[in-house]
Amino acid sequence: MKLAWLTDIHLNFLHTPERLLFYQKLIDCQSDAILLTGDIAEAPSLSPLLEEMAEAIRAPIYFILGNHDYYHSSIKKVREEMLLLSEKHTYLTWLPQQKFIKLTDDSVLLGHDGWADARYGDFFQSRLRMNDWNLIEELRQVDLLGPNALLQKLQFLADSDANALQQMLENVWQQNFKQVIVLTHVPPFAESCLHNGQPSAPDWLPFFASKATGEVLRSQALQHPDKSIIVLCGHTHCLSQYQAEKNLLVRTGQAKYGAPEIQDIIMI
Repeated sequence: MKLAWLTDIHLNFLHTPERLLFYQKLIDCQSDAILLTGDIAEAPSLSPLLEEMAEAIRAPIYFILGNHDYYHSSIKKVREEMLLLSEKHTYLTWLPQQKFIKLTDDSVLLGHDGWADARYGDFFQSRLRMNDWNLIEELRQVDLLGPNALLQKLQFLADSDANALQQMLENVWQQNFKQVIVLTHVPPFAESCLHNGQPSAPDWLPFFASKATGEVLRSQALQHPDKSIIVLCGHTHCLSQYQAEKNLLVRTGQAKYGAPEIQDIIMI
């Protein structure tokens, strides 16, 4: 099976002719399905652009969302919209609604959006201000209450998605599959979160990695040493590969605004 992995494609930065050229590249690679690890667009254009891409390439698109996909709306509203979109469109599947997708007799696909949880780095000393705090309704509301409220909300979001991911993985092991491909947006380890090829600084790490997700993945890998877990993520726009355990590999994709690319063609 041939899978094309994309991340942080930010289609809203492209004009229609540029998007159509990108879709043609996807058609030309003749993959059986597209794996998309978030930051597809922004909330007002997310559904139309996903539908446009799906209609253009006429192949299954399995996706999770990134922080940008919630911009100018709320997490609740966007997720409700993605549920409806997945129900009505043959080629589009938002993975958090599924237990897993069977790829081959031995391999499955699953995923959840994931959030940076500020457990790495130095949250309270950081002067970094994310656009998320202004452009995502739930985060804008808590940001007004101060850093403690914001931290609590970030960790609630991250923990909720990590717990859901754990349940998905536990369900897969009951089905006796050997290999799992996991899609998430935020890198799950500090070691998989780079900036310009170097480890992220303590003031950036809180917003670019998810310790909650990493703990779930490491625990599941150690409990099931005969299984293989490959994690595909994005968010940092910087390429990295981190072997967290013998059977747990984390790949973070690179990206540039206005220049979406195919990260890799994965054969299983």
